[in-house]
Parts: sequence; structure tokens; C-alpha cells
Amino acid sequence: MEDVHIQGDLFVPARAISIEAIKGSGPGGQSVNKTSSTAQLHAFIDGFGWPEGLRDRVLTYRDSRISKSQRTIVIQVSSQRSFHRNRDEAFERLSKLLRAALHRQKPRLRTNPSRSSLRKAVKAQKRRSEIKALRGSVRDW
Repeated sequence: MEDVHIQGDLFVPARAISIEAIKGSGPGGQSVNKTSSTAQLHAFIDGFGWPEGLRDRVLTYRDSRISKSQRTIVIQVSSQRSFHRNRDEAFERLSKLLRAALHRQKPRLRTNPSRSSLRKAVKAQKRRSEIKALRGSVRDW
């Protein structure tokens, strides 16, 4: 097994990952329940060797595959027929998950609406008010 590249010089060492073959679930037929082709990957976050800040960012990321109590990431893949292809897909999903967890959103800058957009909004409100006023009962003058 080899290290999983995340981004830049950041990687997950092979010693922090364990992968096993388990039997597929679901209805049987054509060796679905007979062969162990599903790949289940366990990545132990404390074994990454990353700074505490990065590990905390991964642990606070909201994803059901991250176990905060056991400090592990569990990814299970059974989309392919072959265990080797499922294993490669699991590594790919781990890399994608960690990239998403480490991504920092750019802070939103507060802006004021333009004068023309405010004017347009007031005009639309007045027009709507006129339409609703015309719905009232008809009065004789």
C-alpha cells in the first residue's frame, strides 16, 4: 500500500490506513454475496502526522464517514465488481473528503445594494400594492 496524496505536500501515510475486503450486501446472484469484493477503508486521523490544527479541521468537518469519538474515517465502496477497483475508488474518495474538509471558505464581504436595485425593488413593491388594491370590492362614487 502507498501513501495517499491530498494536496501540495500533504499526504496520508500508508501506516495510518487499513483496508479490508468484506462481502457485499443486498440481494444475491452472480457471486454478489459469495465473493469479498467490497472495500472498507479505515483511516486513523491521529496517525496522519499532521499538525493539530489540520486534524481538528478534519474532525469538525460535518460528514457521516468521520467518527469523532474513534478519530477515524471509514469509507466503504462496493460500486465496482472487483475488489482492486473498489480499493482504488476508496482511496480516491478519502482524498476528496480530506480536500473538502481542509478547504477554507473565503469570508463573505458585506456589500450594500446599488441605488438602482433599491429603486427597482420599491417600484415592484408599489406595483404589487396597486394590483392587490384593485382586488377589493367595487365601490360606486
